[in-house]
Amino acid sequence: MINKIDTFNRFGSEQLSEEQLPMSAEDLDKILRLQQAIFTQVADNAPSLDILNALCRMAEQLLPNSVATVMLLDKQTGFLNVLVAPSVPANGVNALCGLSPGPGGGSCGNAVMRNEPVFVKDTFSDPRWADLQPLARDFNLCACWSMPVREQDGGVIGSFALSSFEHRSPAGFHTRLLDVAASMVSIVLTKQAQEQALEAQRQQLLIALEYDSLTGLPNQSKLKMKLNSYIGRQSLLLLNLDNFRFINTAYGPEFGDRFLCEVTELLAQQFPDAELYRINADEFALYYSSPVYLQQRIERFRDYLFSHSLGIDNQMFSITFTAGGATGQNGVFEQAIQAMSQAKGLGKNRFHLYNAEQDEPDQALRRNYIHWNGLLHRALNSNRVMPYFQGIRDNVSGKIVSYEALVRLEDNGTIYTPYHFLNAVKLSGLFPTITRLMIDKGLAKIAGTNLMLSINITEDDLLMEYLEDYLSEKTRQYAVPPKQLVLEILEGISATGKKNHIAQLRRLKALGFVLAIDDFGTEYSNFERILELHVDVVKIDAKYIKHIDTDTKSYEITRAIVFFARNAGIKTVAEFVHNEAVQKVVESLGIDYSQGYLFSEPAATLLVHE
Repeated sequence: MINKIDTFNRFGSEQLSEEQLPMSAEDLDKILRLQQAIFTQVADNAPSLDILNALCRMAEQLLPNSVATVMLLDKQTGFLNVLVAPSVPANGVNALCGLSPGPGGGSCGNAVMRNEPVFVKDTFSDPRWADLQPLARDFNLCACWSMPVREQDGGVIGSFALSSFEHRSPAGFHTRLLDVAASMVSIVLTKQAQEQALEAQRQQLLIALEYDSLTGLPNQSKLKMKLNSYIGRQSLLLLNLDNFRFINTAYGPEFGDRFLCEVTELLAQQFPDAELYRINADEFALYYSSPVYLQQRIERFRDYLFSHSLGIDNQMFSITFTAGGATGQNGVFEQAIQAMSQAKGLGKNRFHLYNAEQDEPDQALRRNYIHWNGLLHRALNSNRVMPYFQGIRDNVSGKIVSYEALVRLEDNGTIYTPYHFLNAVKLSGLFPTITRLMIDKGLAKIAGTNLMLSINITEDDLLMEYLEDYLSEKTRQYAVPPKQLVLEILEGISATGKKNHIAQLRRLKALGFVLAIDDFGTEYSNFERILELHVDVVKIDAKYIKHIDTDTKSYEITRAIVFFARNAGIKTVAEFVHNEAVQKVVESLGIDYSQGYLFSEPAATLLVHE
């Protein structure tokens, strides 16, 4: 350690004052140990106030007969307040709070005002303590050294100070201690601010996830958490605002938002004992933590709406709700949704209360769909969805000249027909995936032959608008002329199809693909549309063919279809030809082709090659 003689010898003059003494290695080590201790607490995520209190106590140990304080600047009031001062009595802390930075505001007030260190040796006489000299005398604060605490951009946010019970000036060691301590305070406060900002963002995210931004109501996620966390019987009523879509379209989204807010207030007024949620655009939920008579409540509400209108901007609206409710302990939300579905099926302004005996069959259908949807996706991923081919017989030559690709699903050695999984395909939007698979594998089968291949085309396929490019690509890949591929479209598509659908079909026809109407006679039978599309083939629906030998009505309808087709130059196919008696009538009517189990059962391979 540097002593007085060393100092005199080194500088060649009289002994230096305390503030002129340079730092020793021991002094530097003390500051480093303080930094290490504080950084350890920061790394351990100790509470910010605990860290700052520890910093003050360590600084006080390094300057005997002193107290340390950390003060923060309130940016709204402009006053300084004590954040931590572990060794200052409560009345002293209270006296220091609300300190106004300024020329007479003490060491801390001047340090914050000037954004620079302020060292006062004698607080009793120094003009910088003019406003605080009574305080200095009361608490015997003889000297006070203050260092501004700064943000990352250099702006002042507070101060760190050491107040001594002796009149003295800081040595180099003390100046360095103050500087390091102020920096540590800045680091701790910055970390705290970041953590608070992150927590605020987290809270905002939670609010966004759990609350509706328009109405401020808790949303569906919040409702599900409520339902799942409650043990006991509870009641839930779902309300769907009828005709809101038309109001939103006619008056615009901004008015629609105001309309929903007014509806929210109406529901809160009419159901004061319920917890109100918004679970969809025009759907609300009323939650009761104990069983209530939902039907009584909804009937009373409907009576109110019958005699009261909703007014917005001097415009009056008569509103109604379709409602579904359920009471129980488990699965109440799903049951209420099921009840809502039943109510919508009855029309608008209807109510249905879930009844397990009545509504459970629909739940079974839902579970069945979930089962087949999962099975279908697994089968698609493992190449277990495939075409089976059913032959189509030319009634003139007596030979199989064409095949229809029929989708099948294999699972554990069992082959399933679309009867089992068609709903899953439809609800999952997988029709285009299945169609592409049938086209690819079907063309691979007939490549190098003169056989025709029929592929079923759905409305989803036409909506996706991929057929022209995909069919052209695949027919080139397998070297199959377009004239060997028959595109079977359901009658409903051709009869009521959108203009874009009809335009696509015309372009496909122009590319050389053969157009066929499947299941003709089941829907609208738009003969004009068939002529407009220049359809090549009409497939007469199975319901007219399977009893054509015994049912006069089926016979006459089929005869009329054949008459129309022959005069229009359109080929005909009889579906579901299952015995000789039916085939005999089919041939007598002059139907060009027969398809059914009498001649060909669906199989994975082509049984006849031409």
